[in-house]
Amino acid sequence: MRTLIVLFVLWLTVLAGLSGCSSSAPRSFAQSIVADTHLGWRPAPENQLAFSLATVSGVAQVELQPLPEQFTLVTLELPGMRNVEGIQWQGEEGESTMLYDGQAGLDGVSLQSRDHGFRLQLQLSSMDYLRNGGVLTVIDRRR
Repeated sequence: MRTLIVLFVLWLTVLAGLSGCSSSAPRSFAQSIVADTHLGWRPAPENQLAFSLATVSGVAQVELQPLPEQFTLVTLELPGMRNVEGIQWQGEEGESTMLYDGQAGLDGVSLQSRDHGFRLQLQLSSMDYLRNGGVLTVIDRRR
C-alpha cells in the first residue's frame, strides 16, 4: 500500500512537470534592483508572468531574466502610482526603448488606471523586448 502511494505521488509530480506547472519558476524571472522597490508575486495562468511593483521614490526598476517563448503576457500591478510618465526597457547591451511615453505605448502595451494605482499589461510586440531580459523601469510623476 505504501509503495502504491509513493508511486502515485511520483506520477503526479511527473505529470505536473510535463504540463508545465511550476509554482516556483516565475520567481526566477524577475528581481527588484532598486532598494525602495518592492516586488510582489501574483497568481497567473500558465505562460503568463504577473507581479506588483511598489516604490516610494516614484521610480521602480526590476531586472528580468530572459523569458521562455511560450510566455504571452506580463502583467504588473502598480499600486500607489498616480501618474505614470514613462515605462522603459533597457537591454544588456545598453540598447533601450520607451514602451510607454506618458501618452501612448507600443503595440501590446496597455496601461489601465485602477482605484489605487495602475495595471500594466505587456503582450504582442512589446514581449519581444522583455523576452530577451533586461531592466524594466516604471517612472511615476508625483505632484
